[in-house]
Amino acid sequence: MEGHEVSVWCVSDGRTGIERQTLAIAHALSERVPTRIKLLRLQPTGFQVSLPPSLWLMPKAALPIEQAARLQAPWPDVWIANGRRSIPYSMRMRKWSAGQSLVVQLQDPRISPKRFDLVAPPQHDGVRGDNVITTLGAPVWYTQKQIDTALAHIPEPRHLGKRKVMVILGGTSKRHQLSLARAHAIVAELQRLAHQDVHLMITTSRRTPKPAEDLFRAFAFTSGADFFANEARDGPNPYLAWLAQAEAALVTEDSTNMMTDVAFFGIPMHLIKLEGGDAKFDRLHTAFIERGAARWFNGSLTPWSYEPIRDAMAIAEAIQARLITP
Repeated sequence: MEGHEVSVWCVSDGRTGIERQTLAIAHALSERVPTRIKLLRLQPTGFQVSLPPSLWLMPKAALPIEQAARLQAPWPDVWIANGRRSIPYSMRMRKWSAGQSLVVQLQDPRISPKRFDLVAPPQHDGVRGDNVITTLGAPVWYTQKQIDTALAHIPEPRHLGKRKVMVILGGTSKRHQLSLARAHAIVAELQRLAHQDVHLMITTSRRTPKPAEDLFRAFAFTSGADFFANEARDGPNPYLAWLAQAEAALVTEDSTNMMTDVAFFGIPMHLIKLEGGDAKFDRLHTAFIERGAARWFNGSLTPWSYEPIRDAMAIAEAIQARLITP
């Protein structure tokens, strides 16, 4: 494959978080070899969706006509798929491509990893095998061009000399809850930090309940912190630029993506407890703590350092190794 432009299909159902992980691997691979990336969004419907992947006898028939039409040769050198409904198509890609496509499945496919060329689940899922590469959380990758562009689109730094601390707030999900009482308690902690030599950059997520978002917005206004919730009200999204600038981060415990974003930049990560939780997230938190990336927030911001965690590159390196023919 040396000198050859590698064609990569990033396959998902189109959900942002799922698709983003496939693109992270593709962008990491592009740092090592020339690549041509194509997005493929597959959204099957019908009776087959309720069946195990191995029982989908006509997977193309489950797709809208325009999506099925995109599943044809020339097949990619690398097929990177994510999400439950991509699995029946990943399982058949080896046959469709006559073994010419390297099939990579992200997350735990819940079937034998041997059905794919490479499987990349989070380590807390417990999947093991000769062709399995575990990640600490969700794979993430930001190119230097993306970072530079993001920095160029935010105002000149304010509060020079103050320590820049990013606050990333999730919210209510199946496993965690952000009640208004808990939001008030978090604001009280942030208020204590704001009185120190610290500049806060606060962002919420789509899961943040509206009363909590309003509370954090009001706090940011009165304390001089930066705040972002949505572009319609707050202007261009500064998320990536803030990550690139932050010297420390406070992150609620409910989002794998938020934690892996912070770890990508090697930022000391202070985890904020919410209500609820489960054993799977407990294992995730423990994994970040054991890698030296995170500690539970205790009210103070004691600095430390660790190597940035960039599991997407480890997967890209494994893909590259499998593309090289002896």
